[in-house]
Amino acid sequence: MHSMISDETAQLVQQMLDDFSRFTITLGGLQFYGHSSEFLNLINGCTEIMDSEYGTLAPQKAYAFIEPGHGRTSIAKALEIEARGHREHVYLFDGTEGVTQKSLRDLQDDDAAFVLIDDLPEVAASRRTLFERFNALAGKAILFAAPEYMADASVNIEYPRYTLSHIDQRLDDKLAWIIGLIRERLADELGAISAVLSESFKRLPPRALATLAGVSLGSKVRDLPTLASRIAEALQLRALTEGSEPLSREDLAMLFVEFYSPFPTKISTGFTLWVEGETDARLFRRVAELVGLLEGLAIKPLGESRDGGTTKAVEIVLSHRTRRHHDIFLLDFDEPGRHAQEKLQLLGQDVILLDPRISCSRSDSDVEIEDFIDVSCLDRFYEANPDLRPEKEIIRYKDPAARRLVVNGVDKETLTAWLEANASLSDLENMVFLLAEIRARFSLKNFYSRSEIEARRKHLHMENNTSKQFGHRPKHWI
Repeated sequence: MHSMISDETAQLVQQMLDDFSRFTITLGGLQFYGHSSEFLNLINGCTEIMDSEYGTLAPQKAYAFIEPGHGRTSIAKALEIEARGHREHVYLFDGTEGVTQKSLRDLQDDDAAFVLIDDLPEVAASRRTLFERFNALAGKAILFAAPEYMADASVNIEYPRYTLSHIDQRLDDKLAWIIGLIRERLADELGAISAVLSESFKRLPPRALATLAGVSLGSKVRDLPTLASRIAEALQLRALTEGSEPLSREDLAMLFVEFYSPFPTKISTGFTLWVEGETDARLFRRVAELVGLLEGLAIKPLGESRDGGTTKAVEIVLSHRTRRHHDIFLLDFDEPGRHAQEKLQLLGQDVILLDPRISCSRSDSDVEIEDFIDVSCLDRFYEANPDLRPEKEIIRYKDPAARRLVVNGVDKETLTAWLEANASLSDLENMVFLLAEIRARFSLKNFYSRSEIEARRKHLHMENNTSKQFGHRPKHWI
């Protein structure tokens, strides 16, 4: 999930917890959970073909492109069972088997047939033959295949095409699936849930549940029933010992942590500073080297290369089992940073946003790590690299006056390498202060004493330094 959990999503989760009937579709005796338009279009489109009268203008054939492991075979099987209750000529074939092509040829002229094909052959020639025989069927038919075949030359553009993307891109459906599975495990043999369990279930923290479910699952999606079982077991245990007292956000987060990272390496007893990207981590390590304070604090990025940033924050919590008082997340003062802060605080993590008041640029809107570098130092970087330009140059005239250079994202690696080789302690003074504040939180050996940190913060806030806050604009820009 790439944004803050909205009020709308939180309300949707609460609706699922209060009354799940509108998020459940029964087909062929099987239950499917979902809410997204993508999911509903697929189910409704397939059932429309199944239920339509012969000879009507309704679509008689369609393609359903679904990611492997996302219920493709279950939907095909459910349609077969459902259709058998209404007609005799219903056929479900495995498209990867050679005999399917012969069966399709035999059914070519049967306009009463309802044909379902699950999957396609890998061999191009066999796949082309299967498509041709599917397209030539006189009766109704639905072909289920992986999304990679959507652009196949044999796909008939006149037939409807339904898609179902990876569940990680469909948060509403992922939430519905998790909640539906929990309900299954809480229900008795008749499908009823006791009053105490029902009340405890309805009081699951909706924002925390949405935040945790928003983490990319990848191949672990197939193990969601295991997660649902653990949450159900925790609710049942809580009901036995504490009545309808709900699971806390921390309890729920721990269940997700254990599911996401069941065999973690030994939890570190040290301290870690998490920053958004690799270049941020390298800059802080350079600062720590300059003041001789690398010991005792690991500085790590939320992701490698360009695959970092705030979208990885919750995943880091789950995969690394981060803990308050041992891990701190330092994030940019911008919209993604504030969204990530909200999600991390929901999970009980220590989070700090960069403080614009002590940045060199004195920006009152967005602030990144580069805003804490002496502006004249950034000017020297651009003098040394005349082919590069900042993404933006902003002059602030109102008090406190300052100039801001927004470094282009693709140039940050070059800037970091240049700073590692050329930046002095005075160039990175404001970053030294940031590091000192972090180390003080962990009671680690520091560059400043606690009283000096307080005085230094006030000084940086009130400082009027033309070189640091305005710099010397490169001559070749004029």
